[in-house]
Amino acid sequence: MATKNILKSDYVTELFAIALQNKNIFPIVKQYLKFQYLQREQEKRLWQWIVNYNNRTGSIPTIGQLQQQFNEDDDVSEFLGDIRELEIDDDYNYSGVIDEFEKYIKKMKFLDANEQITENYNNGKKEKAWALFVKYAEEFSNFSIQDAKFDTVFGDFRTRQALRSSEDYNKRFKVPTGIDELDYCLGGENGGMESGEYCLWLGDSGAGKSQCLIHLGITAARCGYRVAHFQLEGTKEQCLNRYDAAWTGTLYQEVKLGNIPDKKIKATAKVVARLCKNDIIVSSEESFNAKTLVDVRRELQVMERTYGKIDVIIIDYLELLEVGDGHSYAPSEERFRQAKLSKGMKMLAMEFNAVVHTATQSNSIPEEQKNDPEFVITRVNLNEDRGKARPADVFATLNQTRDEKQEEMMRIYLDKARDHKGGQVIKICNNFAYSRFYDRRRTYDLIDEE
Repeated sequence: MATKNILKSDYVTELFAIALQNKNIFPIVKQYLKFQYLQREQEKRLWQWIVNYNNRTGSIPTIGQLQQQFNEDDDVSEFLGDIRELEIDDDYNYSGVIDEFEKYIKKMKFLDANEQITENYNNGKKEKAWALFVKYAEEFSNFSIQDAKFDTVFGDFRTRQALRSSEDYNKRFKVPTGIDELDYCLGGENGGMESGEYCLWLGDSGAGKSQCLIHLGITAARCGYRVAHFQLEGTKEQCLNRYDAAWTGTLYQEVKLGNIPDKKIKATAKVVARLCKNDIIVSSEESFNAKTLVDVRRELQVMERTYGKIDVIIIDYLELLEVGDGHSYAPSEERFRQAKLSKGMKMLAMEFNAVVHTATQSNSIPEEQKNDPEFVITRVNLNEDRGKARPADVFATLNQTRDEKQEEMMRIYLDKARDHKGGQVIKICNNFAYSRFYDRRRTYDLIDEE
């Protein structure tokens, strides 16, 4: 990189100082400061540790913590001393430092764009070169590292109102769960999960979490939404067999053997023709703990290029995913790992404007409690860390006594619903032989009996 295009060491010291001091500036610097922009090895080592620490804990480390961490690294310790000596007070010119950082980022983007355009033009791809020029020109005119961070209530009111009045304002959409009373709790007659929202399901081992997620996938597809299902537990065949049993109404054991009657195959032709346009795309991982959040995001991008917009993302299940941040989490750090994964679910929901469903397993619950028909699992029963329910917009638990399991009945407890009232207990009936998490007819009969 040419000397004129580097970040000078004194400026990097100042940038680090204000990022560590100000919680509003730190995420801006974290998002845009690439390691290749740093020239000195001590800057790179320090920034890598800070980013990994923030990814793991969600906090900004203090200077004292950093000095303790690097007390045997003389170069980093000296760099930290320079950072500490800077006097940062309330009147400090934060905006001036960030403005310079934005100019540098724009310069780097311009050099990268210019290289791509020149390469395509010299290779005879003049139309592609022109298309890239138009694309980057528009990006540069709108680019700001601060615009996405701040909005004003009064100053931006007219702009927001004009946007709300436009035809293409409402980009959010509702995806029902297909469980009637739950959908009603989540918005009345046209209720359900809204795109950009994340739902965490909690249940004991064998409670039917995977069946619940499959039900949610089929319901979404039937309502015209495209689904991405990431199967991290069991085999691909098990997942697809459960889906085929559920949507065709065939016994699971018969589907496994391929014993679907010809009459039923013919009857499903219309369903296939209608639903394959908004299909359920399954990605399986049959090696333990192999897929990361980074892998999921990359595969979702491939799916959208291949099939079109993904509306619902299902991950079965949370603990089997890896963060993919380059940190090897020790057993003592498992709660940080799971909290990071849960935050990642919410980020996927917002980035892809989709509904995200995943499940997690409860801690060990005494049999006496589980078999009490008045007892419900809550966030207190979350394994490892109760905080992993915090990013979720909806948090629901699956509850079943021994007798209810025998009768294929279940109680869903709506522990948390960010935009709606929580605390409701919803009784449903299952039919797991046919891979049906929700048996609507039997559920309505149960309600009528009560």
